[in-house]
Amino acid sequence: MEATIKGKKKYEKVVDTIKNSIAMGTFGYGDPLPPERKMIDDLGVSRSSLREAFSVLELMGLIESIPGKGRFVRRPKEIAGDSGTLPLEGSAVLELMEARRVLDPTIAAEAARKADPSDIAKMRRTLSLTMNDIEDIARRARSDFDFHVAIAEATHNFIYVNIVRMEFNLILATHEQIYSILEDKRAFVDEHEKLFDAILDHDAERASRTSANHIERIYRTLMRVIALQQA
Repeated sequence: MEATIKGKKKYEKVVDTIKNSIAMGTFGYGDPLPPERKMIDDLGVSRSSLREAFSVLELMGLIESIPGKGRFVRRPKEIAGDSGTLPLEGSAVLELMEARRVLDPTIAAEAARKADPSDIAKMRRTLSLTMNDIEDIARRARSDFDFHVAIAEATHNFIYVNIVRMEFNLILATHEQIYSILEDKRAFVDEHEKLFDAILDHDAERASRTSANHIERIYRTLMRVIALQQA
């Protein structure tokens, strides 16, 4: 197996390669994945990139990890449509948003306390580009990623930065599903602007409350649509 897709992070190449292997029948239901050492050598990636890919694939419901035995193919059905993407399972999307309901308000409050002028400038630049990207799902997802990473970076705490990057790595892996549901583009922009204003004013309480409201709206929208899809 080789990861040959350009313009993607290494873990994304691994995800695509394994998805394609399952789609083509190279790996069937219940088959074990090769040992990590072999996959690292075959794919030319680091152990951390490989394990990041495994995390995404598990959330997608494609593989499962069995302690003491390894990782196995969980779902042998068709992997992707014309878009070439596979959405996360509905339950995994909601679990991700449930985690954000807890984490994002705390990160926003800390950013409001610690943001320096360069942090503010970075957030402002990201917001200025958001309207240009609002109609394109992939670019809107990237703007969302950039804005929330900028907030995390303003905390000057690398743990928060890594948490947000992990959240959005999963979101970007299935952005077409999530952002096609979240069609309320004006709310997306307005809520980011209100959150930026709270951080600009160094108002930690308002930043936390604004972030909580933002995530709660997204969570409830996703929960409602996913419930209808699964009915």
